[in-house]
Amino acid sequence: MTASTPSATQPPAFATASRNHYRAAVLAAKENLRISADHLAGLAAECGIKAILADFLGSQLNTRNRLVNDEVATWVKKKGAPGVREWRPQEHGHLPELWEHLTAVAHRRRGGGAGALFTQLIWKNPFAGWNVAGRYCDGTAITDAEVDRHLKAAYDLIAAHEQAGILGTRTHA
Repeated sequence: MTASTPSATQPPAFATASRNHYRAAVLAAKENLRISADHLAGLAAECGIKAILADFLGSQLNTRNRLVNDEVATWVKKKGAPGVREWRPQEHGHLPELWEHLTAVAHRRRGGGAGALFTQLIWKNPFAGWNVAGRYCDGTAITDAEVDRHLKAAYDLIAAHEQAGILGTRTHA
């Protein structure tokens, strides 16, 4: 039996993915699978941040199906024009840098609504030093305290996303 191939790429479902990764991380932590628990907690947080950026803080998918926001941009060389640079939005990539994108965008919206709700999350990056490549480690460097901190951060992001949805601060339908 062969699986059917979808004709079009589905748009990312960051909020759903965040919740799924979080549940899997909790199960892995209960089984003392620290490498998997920490990795999945990081993925849950990444997806949670991207859900917040997309649903509440104005980030949009670019032509490569990756999130960008004009408020997180950098100067890059313009293709085909030597010496010419242009201001281009950065793609929202991975932790820990992704946390800084959330910080930058949410700080600009502190006055009310979604920005004010999310600024409580961003005072300290709980994923500073975390790397998605940690899934390849032998697990000796990952402590239970780190896993707990990462699980809590992922949970807080998911809860903030859900609370913002309840409060009706979405930027998109």
